[in-house]
Amino acid sequence: MFVAYLKFLGHAAEAFAAYAEIFGGKLETSRFSDIPPGAGAPEPPSEQRNWLLHARLQSFDGGVLMGSDAPPQFADPTEPDGHRQSGVSVPVSRPDAAAAGALFDRLAEGGTVTMPFGETFFAKGFGMCRDRFGTHWMVSAAD
Repeated sequence: MFVAYLKFLGHAAEAFAAYAEIFGGKLETSRFSDIPPGAGAPEPPSEQRNWLLHARLQSFDGGVLMGSDAPPQFADPTEPDGHRQSGVSVPVSRPDAAAAGALFDRLAEGGTVTMPFGETFFAKGFGMCRDRFGTHWMVSAAD
């Protein structure tokens, strides 16, 4: 099984709180401040201590979404933006076009629609968006 792991720059807690509200389920988080002293991990600057070290959302439908904040000092210098999942989209499906369309609208709120939700040659409903946190979504209807 593959699970998406999203990276944020200081707003993972806000993003995962929104995802928990949208998808439902159980959200578990830990923060950089939870790292015990002497654990061998570098001490983050004070402004990053409350950032999320790890988040795991187990949705009611069995889906899992994980992620964290990725402090700039640990950014991958080979990535154009260092953190965001610009080359990845998270696919999610709902049983019918109405449910998928409603989910799409919630994810797209405050973000950017890259393909409006609607019927296509391969699905009763499909759309793509980048949410307000920078995550790219592909929403489809299973019917």
